[in-house]
Amino acid sequence: MKFELNFLPDNASDEDLFEEIRRVDQIVNKQFLSTRDFDKHSKIHSATLRRRFGTWKDVLTKAGLSKKYSGPAEISEKVRKKHSRHLTDEQILDELRRIAKLVGRNQILTDDLHKYSKIIGPKILTSRFGSWRAGVEQAGLEASKLGRRWTDDEYFENLLNVWTHYGRQPLYQEMNMPPSEITNQGYRSRFGSWRKALESFAFKMNQEEVPTAEQTLQKEEQKPQIREEIKRHSVSVEDRRSIPLGLRYKVLSRDKFKCVRCGASPATDPTCKLHIDHILPFSKGGKTTLENLQTLCENCNLGKGNRHSE
Repeated sequence: MKFELNFLPDNASDEDLFEEIRRVDQIVNKQFLSTRDFDKHSKIHSATLRRRFGTWKDVLTKAGLSKKYSGPAEISEKVRKKHSRHLTDEQILDELRRIAKLVGRNQILTDDLHKYSKIIGPKILTSRFGSWRAGVEQAGLEASKLGRRWTDDEYFENLLNVWTHYGRQPLYQEMNMPPSEITNQGYRSRFGSWRKALESFAFKMNQEEVPTAEQTLQKEEQKPQIREEIKRHSVSVEDRRSIPLGLRYKVLSRDKFKCVRCGASPATDPTCKLHIDHILPFSKGGKTTLENLQTLCENCNLGKGNRHSE
């Protein structure tokens, strides 16, 4: 099963892009088509379209949807900076606490300020308190993990967690929201662009392609001597308890990112945590193969214990 991404290439023709805009407009079905709604459903990011055609109004006009433009939806950083000049430090910290209460968590992200505050933005915190982290901590909120250094494997692991949370390929802006622990800017800095990050992730998934039992049997029949030689020097994936990232994705994708027993999914229940489980327990001889793995939620997995699934 080959891993494939869901987006249009940057070099797609103008007509293909206009067709995509009209397709998304029909899905959204609102009086106005905002960049936020467009990015949620589209196979190409609105920023790519703006780089090619100009403003978002220009994009919609060239696609024949000029009436769908409603003007900028967000307050600019320049306007926020003007408002913040007259605010005391404590008023800025109170605004952070207000937003934290509004979003229902003790951790503030930059996207939260853009979305919910009319008076402060990320740059204002940096200029007033020295850094984003210092301002957040002074407000008594939890400092985000989004500033630390990560390995490539941790970038891929985080992307898989977010993919599992939504049950689909995550959007660029969703990487700035929980459960992601790495910002979209982090992916851009590491891989060059969000698209390249996704392509690297796809390459990783396909690189870790684990053969099915039928494919393994065919290889053993074709090259038994080579197979035996490899076994002498290494332990195959199917004989390890740990499950490679690529195989984990394939199990989750096959099971539609839901618990196969109760149907629970992080996409509908944010408290749901999915585990990849050996159907025949590893301790009883079960192999780490696609056929012997299943997706279970935490409750069902703990309830199963070391018993063989019926």
